[in-house]
Parts: sequence; structure tokens; C-alpha cells
Amino acid sequence: MRFLLCAAPLLVLCQCQSALLGRADGIDPNPFQVLEQQAGPENRDPARIKVPVLRSAVLEKRWGKPRLLVGPNGGYALRYENPRRPGTHLTIFGSARKYPTAGPFAPPYTDLGADAGSGTFSPREVAQSWKSTCIAGREVRYCIAEAGSEDDPVQYTTETFRLTAPDGRTASYRLRGAKADDSADIVDLLKSAAF
Repeated sequence: MRFLLCAAPLLVLCQCQSALLGRADGIDPNPFQVLEQQAGPENRDPARIKVPVLRSAVLEKRWGKPRLLVGPNGGYALRYENPRRPGTHLTIFGSARKYPTAGPFAPPYTDLGADAGSGTFSPREVAQSWKSTCIAGREVRYCIAEAGSEDDPVQYTTETFRLTAPDGRTASYRLRGAKADDSADIVDLLKSAAF
């Protein structure tokens, strides 16, 4: 038991390090709107994508064409957003870079503990376990990335995972999504991604 108590912080740090690596390469779930504001014309050119494009034909049919951003190393981000419920969305990040495997424990998230009546907050860290679903034929773990509030839905993120496209090319992917109401289950959004 003592070993687990000593090892747990190291495992969490390893997961955090993995997220920091992703931040440098653009695969981590930065707020999409911030990435869009910083983007230039070269970041909107689909011809610059160098990895197989994991996308959601289901959401394209339901919600329309996604917004696209292309990173400096040929990675990309596709943002699908429900036009009637902008809080319901799915963002798919793709990168050629290989990332370390996420640890056995899902990272904790912060629950703000907002009390609308008194206008106060009581933040607390919440431990969680990985959940899993199947994305493009592969079992992928996901967890809560950010707790929801009255105005914002709960944000979910997958671990960064490798997939091989039908053309034989392999890349890393991470999905981030949220649902503003019960009209869409987060698992359905994640499972809709395919080549």
C-alpha cells in the first residue's frame, strides 16, 4: 500500500508530461476558439495535412462541414458543432508524432463546486477512473477533462492513441467533446469518428 501511495504522484506526473508534449505539437485539447484566433491562412489549408484524417461523416451529415485547423507539422484539428446547441461538439486532433501511453489512472479534474444561490465556489479535486469505448475499431479510454457548470457542459477527452488508416499510414489522435443536453451521448460522439 505504501508503494502505491508513493508511486501514484509519479504516474500522475507522467500523464501530465504526456499532455505537455501534446501541447507543443497542437494535439492537446486547447480551446478551439483560441487556436482559431491565432491561425493564419496556412493553418486553414487542408493540403498541408500529412496524416490520415480521422473524421465523423455522421456528424458532417447531421451538423454540416467541420471547421479545420492545420498545425505546423501537418497535424490537424476538426471541430464539429451542433448548430442548435453550440455547447455540444466534438473536436478530433491528429498528429504524426508518437506519444507515450497514458498511465493506468485517469487524471483528476477540478469540480468548482459553484453555488449559484450564494455566488460562491468550493473547488475540489475529483479522482476518476478511465471509461472506454470503441473508436475506428480500437478500444480507447476517455475521461472527464473539465467539470461542467450551469453555463458550460462537461468536457470529455480521450487518451492520445495510435491508429492505422486503411492506406497503411499510422498517426496519433485525441478526441475532445461535450454535450449541452441529453440529445447526444458523449460515447455516440466519440464512436462516430472513422476513416
